Amino acid sequence: MITKSITNVVHSAQGGVLQFNFMQGNMLKNMLAGDIMLNLFDTPRLDMAIANIFLRQLDDSGIVRVTPLLFHNDQLVTYKNAQDEIIWQTTAPDFTAFVTLSFSHEQEETYYYSVRVENHSAQALRYDLIYGQDLSLSDAGATKTNESYCSQYLDHKVFSLDKYGYTVSSRQNLPQSTGNPLLQLGSFSPAVGFSTDGYQFFAKQYKFSHLPTIVTEPSLENRNYQYEMAYVALQLQPVTLSAGDSADSVFYGFYLSHQPEANIAQAFDVARIRANYRQPQREPATEQASPTQQGYDQRPLSGDKLTAEEIEQLFDGEKQFVEQLDGELLSFFYQEANYVTLAEKERHLERPTGHIISSGNNIDFTNPIMNSTHYIYGVFNSHLTLGNTSFNKLLGVNRNMLNQFKSSGQRILVQIGGEYRILAMPSAYEVGANFSRWIYKLAEGMIQVRAFASQSEPVIQLDIAVSGHSQPLNVIVSHQLIMGNLEEEATVQVERHGDLLQISRTGDDHGPRFSIATRGGFTGVERYVDSDSQGVQYLLLQGQIAQQASIAFGGVLNGVDSRGKWLDFEHERQAYHAQYRALLNDFSVSFSAAPQQAQKLNHAMHWFTHNALTHYSSPHGLEQPAGAAWGTRDVSQGPIEFFMAMGRYQQVEAILCQTYRHQYLETGTWPQWFMFDEYAQVQQQESHGDIVVWPLKALADYLLATDRVALLDTRLSYTSIKQNFAFTGEQETLLQHVQRQIDHIVAHLVPGTYLSSYGDGDWDDTLQPANQSLRENMVSGWTIPLTLQTLKTLTKALQAYPQFADFIARIVTLTSNMEADYHKYLIKDGVISGFIHFNQGEAEYLLHPTDTTTQIKYRLLPAKRSIISESFDKEMAEQHMKIIMDNLMYPDGVRLMDRMAEYKAGKQTYFKRAELSANLGREIGLQYCHAHIRFIEALCKMGMAQELYDNLFKTIPVGIQESVPNAELRQANSYFSSSDAKFDDRYQAYNNFDQLKTGAVAAKAGWRIYSSGPGIYINQIVSNVLGVRYQAGDLLLDPVISRQFGDVTLNYQLYNLPVTLRIYPQQGEFTPKRVLLDGQSLAFTLQDNPYRSGAALIHRQEIEGRLTAHSQLEIYL
Repeated sequence: MITKSITNVVHSAQGGVLQFNFMQGNMLKNMLAGDIMLNLFDTPRLDMAIANIFLRQLDDSGIVRVTPLLFHNDQLVTYKNAQDEIIWQTTAPDFTAFVTLSFSHEQEETYYYSVRVENHSAQALRYDLIYGQDLSLSDAGATKTNESYCSQYLDHKVFSLDKYGYTVSSRQNLPQSTGNPLLQLGSFSPAVGFSTDGYQFFAKQYKFSHLPTIVTEPSLENRNYQYEMAYVALQLQPVTLSAGDSADSVFYGFYLSHQPEANIAQAFDVARIRANYRQPQREPATEQASPTQQGYDQRPLSGDKLTAEEIEQLFDGEKQFVEQLDGELLSFFYQEANYVTLAEKERHLERPTGHIISSGNNIDFTNPIMNSTHYIYGVFNSHLTLGNTSFNKLLGVNRNMLNQFKSSGQRILVQIGGEYRILAMPSAYEVGANFSRWIYKLAEGMIQVRAFASQSEPVIQLDIAVSGHSQPLNVIVSHQLIMGNLEEEATVQVERHGDLLQISRTGDDHGPRFSIATRGGFTGVERYVDSDSQGVQYLLLQGQIAQQASIAFGGVLNGVDSRGKWLDFEHERQAYHAQYRALLNDFSVSFSAAPQQAQKLNHAMHWFTHNALTHYSSPHGLEQPAGAAWGTRDVSQGPIEFFMAMGRYQQVEAILCQTYRHQYLETGTWPQWFMFDEYAQVQQQESHGDIVVWPLKALADYLLATDRVALLDTRLSYTSIKQNFAFTGEQETLLQHVQRQIDHIVAHLVPGTYLSSYGDGDWDDTLQPANQSLRENMVSGWTIPLTLQTLKTLTKALQAYPQFADFIARIVTLTSNMEADYHKYLIKDGVISGFIHFNQGEAEYLLHPTDTTTQIKYRLLPAKRSIISESFDKEMAEQHMKIIMDNLMYPDGVRLMDRMAEYKAGKQTYFKRAELSANLGREIGLQYCHAHIRFIEALCKMGMAQELYDNLFKTIPVGIQESVPNAELRQANSYFSSSDAKFDDRYQAYNNFDQLKTGAVAAKAGWRIYSSGPGIYINQIVSNVLGVRYQAGDLLLDPVISRQFGDVTLNYQLYNLPVTLRIYPQQGEFTPKRVLLDGQSLAFTLQDNPYRSGAALIHRQEIEGRLTAHSQLEIYL
């Protein structure tokens, strides 16, 4: 085993509070101001910083050559001057350029990059300079938790100044430890161009070219794009130097630790910033060094385009939901809903195609589960974890969606033409439930890489297969080891024990221990060890592959040992597929009049099951690598509803008991989120006002469906705030937990009413209250009908049992009083209010037609929840459904409000994130798919079959353009949590939102996988659309089927027997008129529904004894 030493931080450059840390060769690692990280990405040791100054040589035809002057430059030497300032010197054939980093010596916290260019050619030199800088302006911990999230709240204000051209002020609107940090970037020379996001500067093509757009584009976009990779770039006016002449230019960054209220209205005085600048000296005071990147040449290698014949050979079978653009094949599904993306599609995607695999023991959240995240562009494994997905990482996270840092996770370098090149964009990329496959067609032959997970135990294996090569292929497989939460935190030890490499963390006796096993040609091991801690940061495996070689990850956690185990792919694939079939009760649906729509649902059920299990057992997503916790609200919905719909009551009981253990002894409520494993004390104590309701709703739904009231006698611990969130030794029955829960609800009613106070918010996280008065005296129009629904369900479930009589009497009284105040206060002029704010005895209506403050007239959540909870009468339900259709319905789905909260550069008045986010993504853009799915539930409640048909497929990524014509291309197998209008910023969206309604503006896919939405959607399909659910063990049939579907055939299990259900929308589109089992009529009673005729209830004893395997159940509507 060969060991090489590396150093993370060699030295720092400081000025006032500013501290820039550099690695070997003066490679920028990070830019700090105390705890605040100015830049967005902490540069990995074997990569290069993405901030840079570019010199572009120009002639009459355009760009001749682009030279980066700080990093990524083979002609570079670097040294320090007598003032201890860092200088980077580039000596090119035509010029020499010096870049010096210096700081202000006055009170202002300012840094300067001084650029001197000397023309030593015999010809005139024409050039321009572009400075690009990634930005976070967030606490370092927050930055590394999620760079995209930090970028969403970074407001960029662009000024055009008379003498200095474009100047950009960037303010972090989310409060940090110092307040709201601000950085103004500008130049002392006129800047004629700017951009504000890395997706502009580097663009989607970077995934192929690995070059920024400025190599080919004459100018920056001069467009403020508020997206997810904050990167401010400034382009200076071109300069022409005569032979022998020189010129100086200066870029500056002016930092404030806190800019109160909002971003600045006018730029800080550049003349004053300039007055504090001192011309640097360029004479070297230290030895010149040429920066060399440690490790291997990372010149990326992409696969060639596959022919149609090769595609057929590689992906045998019928192709479904084929996507093409201008005759070019982009993607398709085949076989068991496997999804294949060709490289061409990736040219059109901002969000790169990715996948998360988990070992198949993830139906039980208490099992140690192994996870890994994959990306199309050669991230073969990353964020590989055993157990907790935050603290138990073996491999690092892919932090940059354009693949700019190529040492993250697990990567493969292959020797082609005598040099090692890193595998990047493949010819094709395939994902299945438990695997990814990358296919590289090269001139020298084919390389196929497959990463897959075991169905039964925590093992993930990587297979590398080569074919068509004239000789064995030399490979290096690199691994970025972190063994903790963040890179470079833990001291990682790697030891060889026989055929295994054992990996552990110094000083950790309780966390996981990992192993790596190899076979098929790996012979060498190389460790890159930190020179200070002696911890291993990178592990390289070297070998030669003639046909196939493999690497297997195993580990030890909680008594489960999977080290040294090998897998067979075909066995694991079949086992995983069988597990999904069993979990989904053999679900398969067909529509006689809409076969394609049925196949969409079948594919969605498959992939949403994958997404739902990820959310439940190992909470994280492609855009949200940090997680590892259950949101109290989320786990009470997605996982509970998924397992309830599938009749997996054992899992439901386990979730309920684990959730109630996290109830606070002192308050009776819950944390906003909590970890559920050995890190159970990690949680967020403050929670929104609706959080206390959700565990009770989940419990009430379970009791009503199963009639298993004995669960209420289960004795459970609490969590104690005073004991640092430890579980208490004291235990009480689940019923006593519920009584404490009710006590909290009663104690937090707005004084003088029976309406719950808003607290720290409700379901819409963007509408968290901005001040204490709103927390205590505001009422959510959504939380109240949710609470009423929960209390009524609990009453219905327990009212037949005498032992609960006193408790139910209390619930009935609370329900009656709350319902009276709901109608008295929340509904004004026949329209439910989004909020009411009680101020000195007066009710102020917000998000209501009478609201002149926010200008928002309608809010979706109170209206749809009032329908679902049956709090409206029939007339009001119909009236509000019309309001929704007229004011909130858009081509890509129903929106949360008729207009978004007005954005004023981060100024906060009523709500936090709604007024702080500069980006239009997630809930900010108002189409949060979770809410659209709940709208489907409301449509089912009212029996609106045609509207249900029109909206059912808008949140399914499979073939989405059929349902959403203005939908942009996206990964077609992955749940997206929001549909985001394609506007550059909040101002553009606020003034032009009607263009989205007409379809003139495109809709983009939001963050993927990590959401309760997939589980909720599956429940809607089974329980409300197809209408199969249970009540006290009896069967309820309540389909809502549009005639556009035609006759419906559903293969599904009832009472653990495979049955074929046939649903015929004949007389109507809801409510069974006749039910036959194997040709014989079944007796049923219709249930109450205030909006239409209701479900058919068939007593268990009426059907169960007559069911056989493959029975036919016919339902005539």
